[in-house]
Amino acid sequence: MRMRALRAAAAALLMTVAVAACSENQSPGESGGDATTSVAVNFGVGVDPAYSPIYLADQDNLFEQAGLDVTVTQYQEGTGGLDAILAKQGQVTASTESSLLNRATRGDIKGLAVFSQSPSFIKLVARSGISDVAGIKKYGVVPGTVNEYATNKVLDSRGISRDSVEFVNASPAEMPALLQRGDVDGYIMWEPWPSRGVANGGTVLLTSGDIGYVYNLVIGVDGAWYEANKETAKKVVDTIAQACEQLTADPAKAGTVTETAIKVPAAEAQTLLEGVQCQVRDFTDDDIRRYDEIAQFQQDSGIVTQKADAATVMVRGVA
Repeated sequence: MRMRALRAAAAALLMTVAVAACSENQSPGESGGDATTSVAVNFGVGVDPAYSPIYLADQDNLFEQAGLDVTVTQYQEGTGGLDAILAKQGQVTASTESSLLNRATRGDIKGLAVFSQSPSFIKLVARSGISDVAGIKKYGVVPGTVNEYATNKVLDSRGISRDSVEFVNASPAEMPALLQRGDVDGYIMWEPWPSRGVANGGTVLLTSGDIGYVYNLVIGVDGAWYEANKETAKKVVDTIAQACEQLTADPAKAGTVTETAIKVPAAEAQTLLEGVQCQVRDFTDDDIRRYDEIAQFQQDSGIVTQKADAATVMVRGVA
């Protein structure tokens, strides 16, 4: 197994050493692309059960069997892999469509395929004593992520002004403790953080599906690297598709590989993934319209200074 668990703060230094040792992030015309031997690929992922197909592909050597040289690197947040691409220290990543669109305004990042979606994996959890969204006055927020987008979807769905609530910036792993202490009243987050909040006395008030949002996890790439390595990128996408097929046929395996990767108990991980569809697919017209709405929201809310062009960022026809 070639997985490295790195904290985001240390990842850049460690990966710089690796970059010096191999030819990565080639632009078109540089050596090391599909015309030669296997290309070294740094695949960045987050630390939650939704990344189970990448965990499986890594642990069961599916990348190697496909003739790929892939190193999977874990980050505390799914945006870590996107930031590695922007820093020219990674080539492939997995993240929500919202995070990818956000980072695509800062550099050459493309989406190649959807591999996971669910209306229930992202949940709003409130601290003990709060039984209604109106009671949440302090929201835990991870800036620039799907959490920030979903938080605003919650507020809009209830007609609550952003100016009437407080946003507390923190990492996903900090949210359950902040909730328990009362430093935040609630947060809408991907698993396992809502369940951790419930374990600390919180209550789930709704899921993202209740506010009209079905999240997508997207395979993203460095745009210039993709142009020089389309065959390799296609093999990566196909390998994740193979992993999803295995997990669909044997859901218990998702729990096993997640426990190995991030130490979430297998039974818990399998439960958290109920309702999650693991399937690699191409982008649809409906996807692009929805992504465009997300990009517009990001600009309107001042999260980004310019709106990402979803139709350009998402490359269709790869999956």
